Amino acid sequence: MLRWYDQLWNNGDESIIYELMHPQCRAFGLGPEAVIGPDGFRQFYRVFVAAYSDIAVTVDKNLTDGDYVVSLCSVTATHNETSRPVSITGTSVCQVENGKITSAWNHFDFLTMYLQTGKVKAEELE
Repeated sequence: MLRWYDQLWNNGDESIIYELMHPQCRAFGLGPEAVIGPDGFRQFYRVFVAAYSDIAVTVDKNLTDGDYVVSLCSVTATHNETSRPVSITGTSVCQVENGKITSAWNHFDFLTMYLQTGKVKAEELE
């Protein structure tokens, strides 16, 4: 998983998506519906990097249990529309079989990100 975050998110190497993601992978927590397979994830990735630049993901802790890898992450980026910096944390739980991600459950603090960019106002939450 360290290669996934470093090569894709920190260095923009999209080829890692096809190298490490199983064709039938289901990734949850990135939108209202599961993202299916490398093509679906690449589409999510491209939308995200079009909205945010200077993305840096630090894996604070990686925990492995059998074929599951839990990554605790810190993320910083710049929101392109507003030039505002964002800083969030998140957790990803991935099932890895034969070197490929077959399932992923993502829990990143997108609410804080939206508050930092102004997409959501704090008073809207009251």
